[in-house]
Amino acid sequence: MEATMTRLTDERLHELYTGTLKLIAERGFDNVTMDQIAEATKSSKATLYRQWGSKAALFADSLTAGGPVPDVAPDTGSLRGDLREMFGAHPKEIEHPPELVGAVLQAMKQNDEVATAVRTKIMDPLHERIALLIARAVERGEVAADCPAIEYVHLVLMAPFVLLDAVDGCDPQENDYVLNYIDALVLPALGIH
Repeated sequence: MEATMTRLTDERLHELYTGTLKLIAERGFDNVTMDQIAEATKSSKATLYRQWGSKAALFADSLTAGGPVPDVAPDTGSLRGDLREMFGAHPKEIEHPPELVGAVLQAMKQNDEVATAVRTKIMDPLHERIALLIARAVERGEVAADCPAIEYVHLVLMAPFVLLDAVDGCDPQENDYVLNYIDALVLPALGIH
């Protein structure tokens, strides 16, 4: 089904995205219907389908609202500065419930449309921006071009956001966790001490 986009206010989009994420975080992607999303967000199911075409498309847009991935890779002059700028605590337009990571991973396993959307809208752009930061660091001589960690750094940088809540029950944006993680683990792996 081809969605026909209509103009919704930023406030209304925020309500729709927040309500969708909250519901899916609580119940899981497969256990939520468009009827339930419509009811929870005080929308009509027809409007949701007209705007997004599918639950997976609505979910994907909800995940990317507020920008987990910055539009432009920072360029502070050092890899440490760039990574801290990119992954440091930034206010989000949309609050993501802690249970959301598990719901996203589950949905990606069960729904090809969600998996493709998460990869193309979140993971691929993030990987591209990290690769750009590393390439700049190599050009500046901060990181050796043949450093074996380069191939894996995007996975290492994503790990706290995917695993920390599940393993330790912590939010990676609290207490400068990610910034300390970058200094203690990521930079040394790339040969920066």
